[in-house]
Amino acid sequence: MEQEFVTVASLKEWIEQKNIRKIRELFDEYHVVDVTELVQQLSLAEIIFLFKVVKRDVTAEVFTYLDQEKKEELIQAFSGPDIKIMLENIYSDDIVDFIEDMPANLTKKILASATESTRKEINLLLSFPENSAGSIMSTDFVELKVTDTVQQAINKIKRQGKMAETINTCYVIDEKRQLVGTIRLREFLFENREDKIQDIMATDVVSVVTDQDQEDVANVIKKYDITVVPVVNNENRLIGIITVDDIMDILEEEATEDIHKMAAVTPMEDSYLEASVWEIVKSRLPWLLILMISGSFTGAIISGYEVELMKIPALAGFIPMIMGTAGNAGSQASTMVIRGIAVDGLQTKDVFKVLRKELLIALTCSVVLFSVNFIRISVFPSELVAASNVILVALTVALSVVLALTIGKLLGGFLPLFVCALKLDPAAVAAPVITTLVDACSLFIYFQIAVFFLGV
Repeated sequence: MEQEFVTVASLKEWIEQKNIRKIRELFDEYHVVDVTELVQQLSLAEIIFLFKVVKRDVTAEVFTYLDQEKKEELIQAFSGPDIKIMLENIYSDDIVDFIEDMPANLTKKILASATESTRKEINLLLSFPENSAGSIMSTDFVELKVTDTVQQAINKIKRQGKMAETINTCYVIDEKRQLVGTIRLREFLFENREDKIQDIMATDVVSVVTDQDQEDVANVIKKYDITVVPVVNNENRLIGIITVDDIMDILEEEATEDIHKMAAVTPMEDSYLEASVWEIVKSRLPWLLILMISGSFTGAIISGYEVELMKIPALAGFIPMIMGTAGNAGSQASTMVIRGIAVDGLQTKDVFKVLRKELLIALTCSVVLFSVNFIRISVFPSELVAASNVILVALTVALSVVLALTIGKLLGGFLPLFVCALKLDPAAVAAPVITTLVDACSLFIYFQIAVFFLGV
């Protein structure tokens, strides 16, 4: 079956005709994500029909990819036994993902329909702090004991492996359930069936703790180039695992959150199209008010030099350029430093290295910006500038741009690291704080230089 020839219209037609053979072929030959894109566009009655005629493990996986609204409609329509069977075919961390966003009445229905063991797993995962390793881990994994033989381990993998998130890596525990080692599936193939697991396992285990932040977990997986990491409690007892597919979702969430903060927007859970106008207003309005009020500082500075501006009105025309250059320089530096903190492990102790580098960058850029501004203003002076003052005005503006650029670069490099030292999110200072400080500093510098050179 060619994927491009199957459309929602075709699927609807097969459902109407009750062409079960065609429907099952579709689910067999398509990737579950592609199938979900089609299912998402069906009516509730059509989806329920599909869930009745297609294998339960397949439809359970499709369910996890549907949007939250469709999931709620299905849970509302399903009977208790239907929910129970579906839960038995979904990994525990995926169950928690959709339960967390369910209304209370549907959450109760799900928990009431689940088996006792599933309910315990759900309650365990829900008990951990939000965005912690414990809240995103899965309890579906293969665990072996140090006393197991290779043959016993293979038998356990056969029993536990069907519902495990991964069997490529198995974890070894001792009699106290403490994590003591790992072993990869392929290593079993080259060992004697009577060998003990404790003799062939790797003991250099990389793990995370249940209350560790999910962003730290992502950094651990990236640092050690692994696809799964075990989660232990404070006593080093194995509790669960986190796989790389969960980390991809976390990285997307964290990147989105940082982008929102850097743009002075309070992070939202819903996507742009799904969020209501009021939700978007609430995320933007507080920062707009803060930035508007902080902008009064620049207004106060301009008002303080009103007399000087009246003497040489042309000076006012250069204010937007100087403020814009300083703000852009600060944003460039802060963006690179924030990325360095997130990706390259920049720390507060590196502040002098960062400031030195930003100073060198500023000085290098200044040579070009000074020359361009000085030549432009000297060759094409404003009609409001007296001929005798052209060179001094050009020097004033060019030097102000250089100093504003330098201040912007240094503040942009310093503030994220300073905020990091305060245990706060550096992305939160990028737009509002840097913009306010840089604008105020650049204006003050500009007018002070104008007073010095032009004697206004």
